[in-house]
Amino acid sequence: MINYPLIKNFVLKELDTWAPNKPLLEQPDSSWLGSELNYQTSLISYQGGEPLFETWRKDFFLNAFVYAHIYTNPKTGTIILHSCLGFKEMQYEI
Repeated sequence: MINYPLIKNFVLKELDTWAPNKPLLEQPDSSWLGSELNYQTSLISYQGGEPLFETWRKDFFLNAFVYAHIYTNPKTGTIILHSCLGFKEMQYEI
């Protein structure tokens, strides 16, 4: 089971620390390092509001800020985060 509150805190801390001028992310990618990824959800903010987890729909989120797209690696179950910092594996205790 994915711990979404933990992922949210992790993404926001990483971006605040390493990327104060965060760009908007484009369409989610479907692979990373040769592994296909299973898209789960995205961390999105509407007009400066609180970041929420939503399913990405490019036409619907034109005025939204995308903090990260969240995936799982189907082979390992690892959580993969795609933000303006690139792709990052996230390990945590379930």
